[in-house]
Amino acid sequence: LTHLPGSGKICAGPGSSHCPVIYSHITDKENITVHLTLHTAQPPTKMSTPDPLQSTISSLDLSISPTHCGYCGGQGSLSQGMWVERLTVSDYQALLDRGWRRSGRYVYKPCMSLTCCPLYTIRCKAGEYQPTKSQRKVVKRVQNFVKNGTKSKEDEVATAKTTKNEVNKPLKRKEKELTEENGKETSNVEPSQFKRVEGQRKAKTLRREKYLEKLIKSGKEEELEGEAAVPKNKPKHISALIPDKNFFALNQKILQSETDSAHKFELRLVKADLTDKHFMRSFHASYRVYRQYQTVVHNDKPQDCGIQTFAGFLCDSPLIYETKENKVLGAFHQQYLVDGLIVAVGVVDILPHSLSSVYLYYDPVWWGKGPNLSPGTYTAIREVQLTQQLDLPFYYMGFYIHSCPKMRYKGRFLPSDLLSPTLLSWHSIEHCLPQLEAAKYSTFADIPVTGPAIALPSMEVGRVRLCVRDRLTSYEEWKGEGAHSEEVEQYHALVGQHLAESLVLRWGESNGENDSDSEEDN
Repeated sequence: LTHLPGSGKICAGPGSSHCPVIYSHITDKENITVHLTLHTAQPPTKMSTPDPLQSTISSLDLSISPTHCGYCGGQGSLSQGMWVERLTVSDYQALLDRGWRRSGRYVYKPCMSLTCCPLYTIRCKAGEYQPTKSQRKVVKRVQNFVKNGTKSKEDEVATAKTTKNEVNKPLKRKEKELTEENGKETSNVEPSQFKRVEGQRKAKTLRREKYLEKLIKSGKEEELEGEAAVPKNKPKHISALIPDKNFFALNQKILQSETDSAHKFELRLVKADLTDKHFMRSFHASYRVYRQYQTVVHNDKPQDCGIQTFAGFLCDSPLIYETKENKVLGAFHQQYLVDGLIVAVGVVDILPHSLSSVYLYYDPVWWGKGPNLSPGTYTAIREVQLTQQLDLPFYYMGFYIHSCPKMRYKGRFLPSDLLSPTLLSWHSIEHCLPQLEAAKYSTFADIPVTGPAIALPSMEVGRVRLCVRDRLTSYEEWKGEGAHSEEVEQYHALVGQHLAESLVLRWGESNGENDSDSEEDN
């Protein structure tokens, strides 16, 4: 069984009759060593179609029944999905652009107008991304920790200030209430507090005047006007913050730290493929980090994050690897190594027009040693960098859930767009936020689009491609034999005309030709 994070669904995963890979494992409890044996299921007899390089859907999961929501904790999560045998990177890119998402071999689409927490597909324009001030601070904190091994002087001062503020917080709450309006600070404070703020402003003014006086004395009067007009915090490109050494290099450790650093920090990109020898060399070490992350950060029970769940969820991808323009496309793990040990893993899909973030897990002990290291933000910045270096236009960050405050950080990676659940067009998140503040579900119909929407051709359900009893056919031809299926027609509406003609849906005895048990079997 595989658990679908966030949806509450538990689905028959690897080992089912529809999936080509079956796992078995033995656990040595004393040494906490996990051994994985991989078995390849025998292909169906007389199976000559569909083509092995073609996207094939094993079974559908179109029932709509509320399940537990991992975001609000309620029982109103609603989504529909399908199990996939194989999936080309082009077909998966098209599914992403229709609001779908994958978890292992399970590809699902939220029922946006019905679910308790609408999940909007979000993508960042990687080439135009500029880190915010807070994001730059995250990068600096990680770099300082790697370089110094302990808190830098700057971090110690920040920590001391934080501690002092925490001690004085009850008193300050009674003394003041500061708000921000139009980028300016407005006060509703007691006289003593007002004098303190004014004193700070005067000190800044004096420092500024001394600086300008120095410029004048050094004969740089002509630069004053231009210098004064330049914002103090100028936007910085991502390459100015982190080493420009995050290029696509499979199975190689790429050094990220300086030679005199306290820790040796490296990146390594490996295929997420259980048949790949390079991936399997670090499989057990990676699994131990995943297990620790799930039990510590998400409070999962050890039995709920076993090796089989890990393998099915993050290591068994349906994506078919292919090479285009010297880039290998497919599913990968970007491993973050410190002193040779894995401390974080970003699971990503590299697709024709984007890099799609699938999941992140990390060692909570290592990341907890430093001051506010923020592994989620840091690894997202590194993934934007990888997207840029792969010369891909978009970085897909998964789903943006405005109704869940802890997921709103994705909206700070700008410029970013949200996908309209009905129009399938992209809209600037900055324009969408006011509508999401008013209502959790919106189609963004009255917001300008940032790019061309998906063409919506005439819906010809008869052209849906089916594989019935190992024979490739169309829904129209199959219906001509006296059959009919509401599920096939619903599937057609969900994936759209283009994908209905590109994907091959296995259909037959297990899916039921006018079989009363077909819905249960599916």
